[in-house]
Amino acid sequence: MKDSLALIGLDWTGSRLSAWAYDGEGDILSSVVMHEPERIAAAEYISRIRFHVSEWLGAWPEVPVIVSGDVGVLSQSTTTLSIPAPLAALPRHLVERDGIWIVPWLRQLSPPDISCGSETILAGLGEDHAAVCIVGRHTRHYDLEHGRILSLSTEITSELRDLLLTAGALALKDGPAQTFDPGVFREWVERALDTDDAPPVFAVEAATFTGQLDPACKAAAIAGLLIGADVAAHYDPGDEVLLVADGPLREAYGLAFDALGADVDEISASEALRDGLFELADLAGLLGED
Repeated sequence: MKDSLALIGLDWTGSRLSAWAYDGEGDILSSVVMHEPERIAAAEYISRIRFHVSEWLGAWPEVPVIVSGDVGVLSQSTTTLSIPAPLAALPRHLVERDGIWIVPWLRQLSPPDISCGSETILAGLGEDHAAVCIVGRHTRHYDLEHGRILSLSTEITSELRDLLLTAGALALKDGPAQTFDPGVFREWVERALDTDDAPPVFAVEAATFTGQLDPACKAAAIAGLLIGADVAAHYDPGDEVLLVADGPLREAYGLAFDALGADVDEISASEALRDGLFELADLAGLLGED
């Protein structure tokens, strides 16, 4: 691998550091996921990255290293791109810290928002004109026109779902094991899409109490309401949307967009992230001359 190694790409999210070794064509030679026992302070990111990568490879690599994700907070004190902005300008704003190139967060002043790593996924899509829905713990909605990022809107949909299910009046507590019923999920999505008469989230608890909802489907109903509200707030029937997601969230948002009547193309978020890291490094000139 050493002879063909051209780039190390990293993404730090929460306590997880994902790493990929690329050759000069962008193909993956090796990958690994490393973990910190707990979240660390921003000031420790660089030293911990150097530790983990050296442990993985046996020594610090002699090729460029680029990182995105939570580490982007280190770009806060530098001049960063403000939305609206051309996506092609992002490679020129990489921030170098101790031999590591950091992908800076994009910022939006009105209304205030920050990209928190999703900018790298956006760079990996190869799109310059699209309504983009990037789904993860937070969902980010981008408008792209002619390669220019016009707007960003962040919803904490999945995080809010998890909070509701683990604390407060709607918490699952000692109830039955949950099952994802697509029919139940879609029913509650459709209720949320009726924005003139959408029920509050507590309606799910009331529906279980009155026997209208199987308690085992409570999580699916709550997810349906929240995701439906998220989709309804940003899209209309017939819209063309690029859904960037993986796993169960990809399925859930796909069902919600189908209920809305949107025209959706789906792309893997993890693949777009890997492509984005290589693309940004290449456009920034980190890989040298072709």
